Amino acid sequence: MPTRLQIATVVADRLTHHDRKKTVREAAAWLVATGRVRQARYLARDVAGVLANRGYVLVNVTTARALSEQAHSDLVRFIKHHTGATTVELEHTVDASVIGGVRIETPLAMLDATVQTKLNNYVEGVMN
Repeated sequence: MPTRLQIATVVADRLTHHDRKKTVREAAAWLVATGRVRQARYLARDVAGVLANRGYVLVNVTTARALSEQAHSDLVRFIKHHTGATTVELEHTVDASVIGGVRIETPLAMLDATVQTKLNNYVEGVMN
């Protein structure tokens, strides 16, 4: 039976050259068929790691307001600099509950510089 890393490499290859939705469905079917459903999170992390090693990083960014073109470009440049990626796919979510700041999530790391998190940390510190 192939290892999870071997499967992750195949999935990463297919994601870059085939229909993404079909590839994800096939990977999910493989997890179910082999009784490895509980490893889905780890397979996703492994695929992200393989892609990151190839210079591709998918990033989820959350802000309180929409990003300007300049802010978007600055974020992509920041992420490329700190991850070594040559290609950054940025998915942006606007969530007013973060109040301000930015949350940047890559498959292997997260930076949470939102006002919401800073306030929560402050309140926890005061309460303890």
